[in-house]
Amino acid sequence: MIHKGTNYLTKQQQQQQLDEVYKICNKAIQEQANRQRTLGYGLDDYTEGRIVGAANLARRIKRIVFKENT
Repeated sequence: MIHKGTNYLTKQQQQQQLDEVYKICNKAIQEQANRQRTLGYGLDDYTEGRIVGAANLARRIKRIVFKENT
């Protein structure tokens, strides 16, 4: 959400958005871990590909934006 009267986000709004991105990344990584731990792979290539791809993208985002290695 843009702060009224400007074209910029406030620091608080920026932090809220970063927190949300971080939460979404962690969710994608956790979904892959849960899939690997419970169902395993080899059942549904499409869904498995989406889960693995989303987790990979989430790890890359965290590495770039948050300087983390997960």
